[in-house]
Amino acid sequence: MDSTLFKSTLTIFLFLLIIPLSNIIPYSNNDKSNLVFSKVLNPVDNSKLYNLSNNKNDSVYGQIQSVDKTNFSLVWQDSNFKTLASNHLDRNYDIFFKSVNLNNISSDETLNLSNNSGFSEHPHIASSGNNVYLAWVDNSNGYEQVFLRSSADGGKTFGESLSLSNDNVNASNVDIYSNDNHVFIVWQQSNSTHSSVALLSSDDQGKSFGSETLPSEYSSNSYPKVFADEYNVYISWNVDVDNRFDPSVIQEQEGVMGFKPGIYFVKSEDLEKSFSSPVRFAYNNSFDSGKSQVSVFDKYVYITWVQRDAVNELGNLFTAKSSDGGNNFTTDQIPLFANQILDAANLDTIAYQDKLFTSFEGSIVEPETDMTESSESTFNKEIFLFMRSFNQTGDYSIYNLSWNSGISECPSITINPLDEAISVSWEDYTPGNHEIFMRSIKY
Repeated sequence: MDSTLFKSTLTIFLFLLIIPLSNIIPYSNNDKSNLVFSKVLNPVDNSKLYNLSNNKNDSVYGQIQSVDKTNFSLVWQDSNFKTLASNHLDRNYDIFFKSVNLNNISSDETLNLSNNSGFSEHPHIASSGNNVYLAWVDNSNGYEQVFLRSSADGGKTFGESLSLSNDNVNASNVDIYSNDNHVFIVWQQSNSTHSSVALLSSDDQGKSFGSETLPSEYSSNSYPKVFADEYNVYISWNVDVDNRFDPSVIQEQEGVMGFKPGIYFVKSEDLEKSFSSPVRFAYNNSFDSGKSQVSVFDKYVYITWVQRDAVNELGNLFTAKSSDGGNNFTTDQIPLFANQILDAANLDTIAYQDKLFTSFEGSIVEPETDMTESSESTFNKEIFLFMRSFNQTGDYSIYNLSWNSGISECPSITINPLDEAISVSWEDYTPGNHEIFMRSIKY
């Protein structure tokens, strides 16, 4: 490492160590010569770190929903060891669910909702009132298929699993959202000749679903996201440089539909009976790869994404925001700087009133304890959280929620407006096995 860069990194690191835990050091969008973020173990309200999965298994890809101040619904992908001495060959990943009470986590019952011979992965959760919906992908039938289980009593009991995707495609990257009686599920699907983004909706609390809709017929390895309110459905997805399904077909369609690499967005104003033409986002038209999230509150629509500009470039954060229901957008870059946070990834967002809360995974530089000028710094993934108002252009704070020695990744965010609390869960390897951790802070 260059000695000047090393000394600069070391100075920043030592400075951060002496920041009082109660202080929050904001980013500034104007003075970029003194931009630091607050590395805090217990942000602002002395919040507690919880281990929600709390087992000896490999517990990953947790997704969380707030019920009230102390109760949460949690779903995750779990290795479900056959024996305590199990290894990778003995693992059969299943979908686990838990109704979490923060006052008594150890006694909370864990439910195995997939419990089959296949590999079950990447669960997502949605809730509306007492209705809880869980969607995931499973290959027990010989191909990857989307499954759904629903609960009408807040997660105490669940109905039978429903298979939603076609048996002649492989499904992946599922997402789900519910609003009143409606349930919307999107996923990526592909067969030997085609790849697309698929959508299914239900107007009877997930008991039955209509015909499949294809918001995008040309996409590969995309990560579609869905949000819905009373009348509108919003969907975003990514098209990466290396993942366009058929370049020749894409080239033919670019003039009509626009399938260059970037983040795409469509909306429906009639509950997915029809959709607008796709809108493409790519900062400076240099999009190589990335993933997005879509969040909406009233007329405020936010499309937030991670963008890599070239294969060797690190990920940066961007938000396209609209105050007219998604008709017109402006794009902001969320400033991250190489001597603080590197390579943003795996983000989650939630909108409330005119505010957007964003949690993401980012790498930070960690110098070795006994350092000389020839020492090499190491990198560790942490979970970050920040909030910005729609018209905010000045300072804002980014909190490091994990701040530990283990790899922390894949955040999930939820809000409790009554108590003005944001909670973020993530998978963390600090205990020596992956666990689902969570922290809540006041906003």
